[in-house]
Amino acid sequence: MNRTIRLLFAAATLLSASSPVLAQQSGTIEYEVTAKTDPERMRGFQRGSDDAPEIPDVITFKQTFTFNNNIGKITTERPDFGGGRRQRPEGDTSNRFGRRPGMGGGMGFRGNNAQYVDLANKKYEQVFSTFGDDKKTYYTEEDFIFTANTKSSDKTKKIAGYNCKKATIQLKDDTYTVWYTTELPFSFAPVNGLLPENNAVVLSAEGSKRSFVAKSVNLKPVTDADLSLPAGAEKVTQEQMREIRKQEMDKLRKRQQQ
Repeated sequence: MNRTIRLLFAAATLLSASSPVLAQQSGTIEYEVTAKTDPERMRGFQRGSDDAPEIPDVITFKQTFTFNNNIGKITTERPDFGGGRRQRPEGDTSNRFGRRPGMGGGMGFRGNNAQYVDLANKKYEQVFSTFGDDKKTYYTEEDFIFTANTKSSDKTKKIAGYNCKKATIQLKDDTYTVWYTTELPFSFAPVNGLLPENNAVVLSAEGSKRSFVAKSVNLKPVTDADLSLPAGAEKVTQEQMREIRKQEMDKLRKRQQQ
């Protein structure tokens, strides 16, 4: 009996040492995002400045998913084309973190949006704070969408060191080629609706208007204390969140006109 226990203990130790996934469940995934823009529409947000830089047809920026202890947060470094506003690429409805993630900073609301992920309960959480002295913080939830309309493939490849499977997914009016791994201990996609399996992590997703490619997956201790919903945030429905955002946008426009 003692010999059996020793063998089991040795096997468990070896498995833990050889499997970083089992040993470490926190870290970061860094995506490179490429998105088409609508230059004509974007120029309307440059306030007619003669010195405004030329708006490219395609922009590239970084999106980072930080996770630890069944919670996570999405941060996006968006380019600024002048006029003090960060522009949202064509087709990017994410405002919850990607509003489709995952949902992500909306036009004109720089710094007031935040996107969180409840990995344990498989939910995206969008946080929005109002302006002014009576500032309030709200959040709304959206369940992970595991897409039934998926075409699987036998093709595989490695992305950021992980074995990935291929799937083709129709999301609204666009078709995405998705590469996902099942070697990480949770489910996540940078855009909600692109999860082909219950235990999938999407490391690449390419549509006609935007694409996400994981450049690195780093399993490491995470010391960020900013992965939880803000204390005191009030839960609202998605419809209520849309109305709150609309009201704040109207206030901002009136302030700019003045």
